[in-house]
Amino acid sequence: MVQVRLPLHHPQSVLRTTAGCVAFLGLAPAVAAGLLVWARSYDPVARLVAPALGVLAVLCFCSGPLMRRYIRRHGSLSTARVEFGPDGFRQPLEDKTTLVLPWSDIHRFDFRGGEPGDRVAFAVSLVDEDAIRNLNPDCRHRSPDGFILSSAMAREEAEKASAAIERYRPGLGRWTSKNVRRGGFGVPDPVKRLVKRWSAHPPRTLVRAEQASAGRLAVLWTAWLAVIADFVAPAVYDIPPGIPLPVAVAIWVLLYLTRYRGEAGEFALTADAITWRPDDGDPVRVRRADLARLTVEASGKKATRHYVALRAILRRGDDRPLAAKVSPGAARNVLRLVQGAPPTPITRGAT
Repeated sequence: MVQVRLPLHHPQSVLRTTAGCVAFLGLAPAVAAGLLVWARSYDPVARLVAPALGVLAVLCFCSGPLMRRYIRRHGSLSTARVEFGPDGFRQPLEDKTTLVLPWSDIHRFDFRGGEPGDRVAFAVSLVDEDAIRNLNPDCRHRSPDGFILSSAMAREEAEKASAAIERYRPGLGRWTSKNVRRGGFGVPDPVKRLVKRWSAHPPRTLVRAEQASAGRLAVLWTAWLAVIADFVAPAVYDIPPGIPLPVAVAIWVLLYLTRYRGEAGEFALTADAITWRPDDGDPVRVRRADLARLTVEASGKKATRHYVALRAILRRGDDRPLAAKVSPGAARNVLRLVQGAPPTPITRGAT
């Protein structure tokens, strides 16, 4: 029996809804802190509780960035310990029981490399629709490769899972980035093994579409520190109790109006290509050898936020859009990285 750590896949719509609900719940401790300061500013206990409620509210309002940071580090919000054994793919359930997907119900396992952070996407396709009854409900998210089990497995865990599949059912696992063809008896094709590199993943730099400039980051930090100081100040200085809550509400309204409303996704920059990968949609890839320059143009304004569109001008004269609505800070970072790191020259030998 081989145990593998599996970061569970969560659709982007579910993550956005969860972050929005947590942020909305942050209003409760914020209002409670304001009312506590307003009604009992003379009470020493209130002076300790109000700042704690204010910090809790800040954490709730920052749930989106905190959630994204956690996912970047761990691959998912939740992780399961699955097993591959002689009887099939074993999945633990919340009631402490184990659901087994027999090998006979599995058509293929797909591993797709090249995910952010050198992680691996992992999916399973079944022989028929009836076999879904043996698949954990948390894993029933359809994808082009079948049901996606994880979109961010650690590479070493993916290698362990692949080896376990080969041990119990040779030929059932497939790597799209390092695929090895097998014959009828499950023997690897030696020619393919010589031609395909096992770890050909060039280093990449990722730039999120909502990435803020240094000026905006300074404004955001100043605003949140002002909210915390607003609730703490009555405990130190003689401030009228009716001031902190309206000031905090005004800052929150300003932050809400100036939140990012552009496209969700990231730019992946390597030595030979620039790829725009939206969270919902197909990626757009431009080879560095074909690129003449990148252009940035205004694409609209929402409240006090400006957005820009990033386009690629190719050497043959074509104008190819990359991203239609991203933050100016992200566009500037992409331009700086592209201009500061020219494409790797291609040297061809004599034929």
